[in-house]
Amino acid sequence: MASKRVLWNKVGRYFSAIVIAAFFLPFFGVSCDGIEVITVSGADMVGGCKPGGMIAEAEKEEGRQRKRHSDDGEMDGGGGGGMKGGLGGHVDNVEREPLAIVAMVLAIAGFAAAWMRNKKGMLASFGIAIVTIGVLVGLWIKVGGTLKEAVDKEALGKSGGGRMTKDVKIDAGGRYGLWLSGLMLLGIAGITGRALREPENAPSEAPPIAPPPIAPPV
Repeated sequence: MASKRVLWNKVGRYFSAIVIAAFFLPFFGVSCDGIEVITVSGADMVGGCKPGGMIAEAEKEEGRQRKRHSDDGEMDGGGGGGMKGGLGGHVDNVEREPLAIVAMVLAIAGFAAAWMRNKKGMLASFGIAIVTIGVLVGLWIKVGGTLKEAVDKEALGKSGGGRMTKDVKIDAGGRYGLWLSGLMLLGIAGITGRALREPENAPSEAPPIAPPPIAPPV
């Protein structure tokens, strides 16, 4: 069986790169009847960017239409319709989240440590992975809880907790970018943890089996 050290030297940098890439995927979101209304990536929380999702896309489309009408010389007039009359109004930028910033800094540090092909590099990768998992759990509890609380308040404010709230299935919480990063970090911690328990002089592969001796001719 191949050494876990050899395995880590082969795949470690790719696992660490996937963790960073996952920050540009949705970390959190709000869906209504299976349709993603709002999605927030890890990078959105780091940079304070606009979220994605159906509402954000509708607002972008409205902005393009207004620009097109302005270029054609038509008066906007400030009439109704668009976002304010339908899906809930202007979408603000996401507030910067300190836990997301810490998690991304750790992910970048883990990627750098994955290029160190020695015990110190593996120890650094193991420690960074464990700490990053803890930060992501804290982020999930904080942001996920805030999202669910906001959705509950919005639903109660609009329908008074009546039939509309019961008939419409609203889901708020973590999304696949968060789960992917956590899964990769668990893999990093598992591989490096087992590799660190191997002795320094362990063979990278099982020694070849010697062929049986050939009997001399009679």
